[in-house]
This record gives sequence, structure tokens and C-alpha cells, in this order.
Amino acid sequence: MRNPLPQLRPTAMRQNVADVLRKALLAGHFNPGEGLSEVDLAAQLNVSRGPIREALLILAEEGLVTHTQNRGFSVLQLSEGDRKEISQVRMPLEALALRLARARANEDDLKLVAALKERVLTVFESGDFHASTRMDLEFHRAIWELSGNHWLVAALKRVVVPYFTFGMVYGERPAALSYELMLKEHGVYLDYLRGDDSLTAQECVQFHLSQDPK
Repeated sequence: MRNPLPQLRPTAMRQNVADVLRKALLAGHFNPGEGLSEVDLAAQLNVSRGPIREALLILAEEGLVTHTQNRGFSVLQLSEGDRKEISQVRMPLEALALRLARARANEDDLKLVAALKERVLTVFESGDFHASTRMDLEFHRAIWELSGNHWLVAALKRVVVPYFTFGMVYGERPAALSYELMLKEHGVYLDYLRGDDSLTAQECVQFHLSQDPK
């Protein structure tokens, strides 16, 4: 039996609704692919359908839900084919982000990325796969932001965040995913940013994605 969704304050209704639904989605309140009825959600949150629809459109932009014409909204669901297609699009975009970030990164930036890498590994080692996936996204986001190209950052968020979000909520730790593997696949990014030329940016991303059994 699911707990009821919390009631909302009347101010900033659209954003309030989006915040409540986002938390519910990230907490696994809904099942992958589950249809989201605007009528039912409006009744649960005691608001009109307008703010519900506006909030769902916000969440669709964030990649947490999908919107299909004439079928409405549903919770994100990624097939194996979807994940492969995301990787195909992600590879050139993240390689570009790496190249741009390397040209702009200073010592403080490198320390931040190194610290995020260590946090990913620490949380992973603790056994919390969902939390380590969340930290993994923060590691990649930091590199995207260092690129200095807000269009590139927006494109990567749109393409890649749903992949990580699905893993945070519904993913299970693959048996082949080890601490040593996580260390290697994140280490190549940091080494490249520090000036290591043993791999190109494209090769770093290829290695990272090829080693990732998720």
C-alpha cells in the first residue's frame, strides 16, 4: 500500500507539484512505464489538472517521465535498446565536453573532479549502488559544466540524465561492476583532464562506456 502524496501550499503551485512528483519518482513511488493520470494526481494532491500537467511537462524536460501525444504521461522506462542508443549519442557529446573542460580546468577544478571521483568510489564501496549512481552523475555533471558550453551541457543532461536516473531508482548492481572497474573507468577521465595524452577524449569515453556493465 503506497503512502499518500503530501498536500501542497497554494503558492508556486506548478513548481510545488513538480517538486513533490520528482521526489516521488526518485523514491521509486511509481513503477517503470506506469501511466500517470492527471486526474488521479490532481485528486491526490488536491489541485486542479492545470498545475499537474505543467509539472509533468517540467519532469518530461528533465527526462524523468515521457510524454506521448494522445497517450499522456508515463514514468521513464529504458530498454536495452534505449540504453545503447543513449550511449551512441552520449559518446561524441561527452568527448567534446572532456576536450573543452581540459582546456579550461584550473587546479581547483581538478581538485573538485578528483574529490567527486573519490566520493563515487567511497559510496560504491559502502554497498549503496543507487547512491553511488547518483554520485556518478555528479562526477559527470561537473565535467560537463567545466566545458563552459551551456548548449552542450543542456544536450548532455537531456540525453544522459534519464540513463542515470533510471539506474538510481530501478537499477540493480551488476555482478561484473567492481571497485577496481569503477576506479579505472573514472580514472581515465581525470587523467585526461590533468593532461595525460595516452588516450584521446574519444578513447576515454569509449573506454568508460565499454567497461560499464550497467
